[in-house]
Amino acid sequence: MTGPGADLSRRTFLGALGTGAVAGLAGCVGGDEGSTGDGRADWPHPYFSPAGTGYNPRATGPASKPSESWGVEVNGIELARPVVFGETVYLATSERLRAFSVGDGTELWSVESDPQSGFRSSVTVDSERVYVGHVGTRTGVLAYTHDGEEAWHAPTESSVWAPVVRPEPDRDRLYASDTAGNLYRVRASDGTVEWREEVFGPVRSLAARYDTVVAGTEGGEVFSFRDEGIERGPTGEWRTKHPGGVQSLAVAQSDDVFAGFFGAGVARLRGGLRAGAVDWHREEPSPHGSVVVGPRRVFSTDGTGLDAFDKRTGSPSWAAGDDFFAPPAGAGDTIFVSDTSDDGGVVAYDAGGGVGLDDTRIGAERWRYELAGGALTGPTPAGDALFVLESGGDDGSRRLVALRAE
Repeated sequence: MTGPGADLSRRTFLGALGTGAVAGLAGCVGGDEGSTGDGRADWPHPYFSPAGTGYNPRATGPASKPSESWGVEVNGIELARPVVFGETVYLATSERLRAFSVGDGTELWSVESDPQSGFRSSVTVDSERVYVGHVGTRTGVLAYTHDGEEAWHAPTESSVWAPVVRPEPDRDRLYASDTAGNLYRVRASDGTVEWREEVFGPVRSLAARYDTVVAGTEGGEVFSFRDEGIERGPTGEWRTKHPGGVQSLAVAQSDDVFAGFFGAGVARLRGGLRAGAVDWHREEPSPHGSVVVGPRRVFSTDGTGLDAFDKRTGSPSWAAGDDFFAPPAGAGDTIFVSDTSDDGGVVAYDAGGGVGLDDTRIGAERWRYELAGGALTGPTPAGDALFVLESGGDDGSRRLVALRAE
């Protein structure tokens, strides 16, 4: 480790989805004056919560057009959006895991991967540790303290792509998966692998809510398990296959699963006794990365724009164009998206879509901020700030940027 010294307010949705999994972990992000509502002020998982919804019922992020608060250069291949826990921003690239101050971007610590090795998953953080996938001399999950000291290594058979999930912070367990087609239950306190289940195919997405664990594979299969404990292990609840590899998974309060597929759209799969039956399926557009599952709508980006669907029926609600390849993020009544084109940046939309038809709308776009060379990752709203990786273009450097309202 190295240490360098229809009565919605504008900022609040009625209702909340998936907040139980993060209860008791509320962070206190500095500058949280504009953060209101249920939920928490930070963003500790790439998809906000272990349930994978990509949605924070609390209204965080800049409410009006921001300016740059700070920016720091980063190297290596970015793995996913930054995450925020309390007063710290965490970012993993292929080469380094780094922690920065939310307030001014000061680097708090960094860890370099072993020679001939690299980090492979995005970061998950809880009140105890920081978790990240690793491949090479020590393939598996690496856990670090909040000070950057290695706590443990949980070995896996192959590379860990999907972010680690810990659905219940007061219980000593988390879940991981690998590209050899294995699902693991790991003891959070010391990294002991308590059981392993084969799911046949590289796991690209993982979500969990209480005892329900859902895994999606590169081959398009979705598996739902119920964790019966260390002795009994997982019990398969249902399994279904769809065209296209699984890009994203989100588990709703009803145990229904929202799944995004490469080249095959977005579907709502029924949980419980319906055993994975398709409730609705939108074959187009197909998400690039994760989706946002909010109280009323599901949001997806496909490289040509942002699409909103009715959560209950799957019918299209509204759309907005631009080169939105990175996954979106939802906070309160705002959807944040990253434009990855050379002259792109980040855009904030009213989740209701304003007034209009399809992608011709009035009042949908709240603000837009240009980044040098466009964005590289999906945005991360936390407290009064939005965090995103900037490309820098042909001549500039890649930077982690914090944006705050002017």
